[in-house]
Amino acid sequence: MTEQFITYFGYGSLVNRDTRPPAEQADAARLHGWQRVWGHRVYGSDEVIADARLACCSLSVEKVSGWAQDSAFIDGVVVSIPLAELPMLDERESGYDRIELPASAFDLPNNCTAEYIHMYVSEKTHSGRSNEQYPILQSYVDCVLAGYCAVFERSGMEHFVDSTQGWDGIIKNDRDSPQYPRAVKLPQSQLTLFDDVIKARRQQPSQ
Repeated sequence: MTEQFITYFGYGSLVNRDTRPPAEQADAARLHGWQRVWGHRVYGSDEVIADARLACCSLSVEKVSGWAQDSAFIDGVVVSIPLAELPMLDERESGYDRIELPASAFDLPNNCTAEYIHMYVSEKTHSGRSNEQYPILQSYVDCVLAGYCAVFERSGMEHFVDSTQGWDGIIKNDRDSPQYPRAVKLPQSQLTLFDDVIKARRQQPSQ
C-alpha cells in the first residue's frame, strides 16, 4: 500500500532546518496574495495562562485585499510528510487552524505535484498583536531570521523583515535564557545583523 503524504507551507520557524526532523526535505516556494504578521498569541483568550513565561506572540498570516493584493507575497518552504505524521505537526502548531490552499496560489518547485498545500493560520481566539503580556521572543526571531538567511540569503531575510507587519510590538530579549523551545545558537555577527535590520524596520512609521 502506498503511503499517503501531505504538503505544507512553512513561513516562519519551519523554514529553519534545525527546527524540523532531520529526514524532512524542504524546498523554497512563494505564496501570493498573503502577508505575515506578528499576530498569534500562544495562549488563547479562552485559556488560563498556566505559565507566564510561555505567553508570547508569534507569526501568523493574513490574506491581503484591495490594491495591495497583486504585489503581496510570502517566501517560505514546502515540505511533504507522511499523513501519519500530521498529528505531530498539528500539535506543534497548536492554536492555529490548518487550512488548504490550491497549488495555483503558489510558485512551487518542479518536484512538488501536490494539488493542495496545507498552511497554519492563527485561530480567532489566539489572534492578537504583541504587548507586554504577549511579547515577541528574541530567540524566536533569531531562529526565524537564521532560517531565512540559510534558504533565501541576506536579501530574503531583509524582505522577511520589511514585509512582515507588527514590528511595533513588544520584543523581549531572552537571548541569555531562551524561552523559545527550538532556539538556535548563532554567531554574534549574525545577531548584530538581525538587530540592525530590525531596528531600522521599527524606526519606520507604524504599520
